[in-house]
Amino acid sequence: MLNVGECVIYGNHGLCRVQEILVPSFLERGNEKQYYMMVSAVDAGSVLYVPVDGAEDKVREVMSADDAEGLIDEIEAIEEIDLPEGKKAEPAIAEIVKRNIADEMMSLVKALRKIKAIREAEGKKFATLNEKYLNIAEKLLYTEMAFALKTEKDEVKSRVVYELSQLPLETA
Repeated sequence: MLNVGECVIYGNHGLCRVQEILVPSFLERGNEKQYYMMVSAVDAGSVLYVPVDGAEDKVREVMSADDAEGLIDEIEAIEEIDLPEGKKAEPAIAEIVKRNIADEMMSLVKALRKIKAIREAEGKKFATLNEKYLNIAEKLLYTEMAFALKTEKDEVKSRVVYELSQLPLETA
């Protein structure tokens, strides 16, 4: 069971803090169950109600500072996710975002940022859908990393983008 004040990763909602454990007033009489009232750190002001029963399958611990530093330090060695072309990419990307596992998210960010850099170098536009998912993945990943490192999300993003910019853009 989670404790009030504890921060966890709740699926694709990302970093959340348990604000309260309660029986919400919106439940029907006779169907009273305990819920975690969680406040999202990713979407300011967003409040989530998560049933206590079964929550352990939907939440995970926030990565450690060492894990966050490792994701940045080892960024060159992280394998990029091989994304299908065109519209077939969306379900694959959406599944990664839904799972919200840090190393997979970094792999996705690395792959999408590489595609974006190659497209820009060729004078082409980066697909709107890819831009949307890159923003979502970065928001989720960098918020968690910033919490772990006790820094700001923009600082994490700057470090990651810089490290990625140092990598070669070999085009196959």
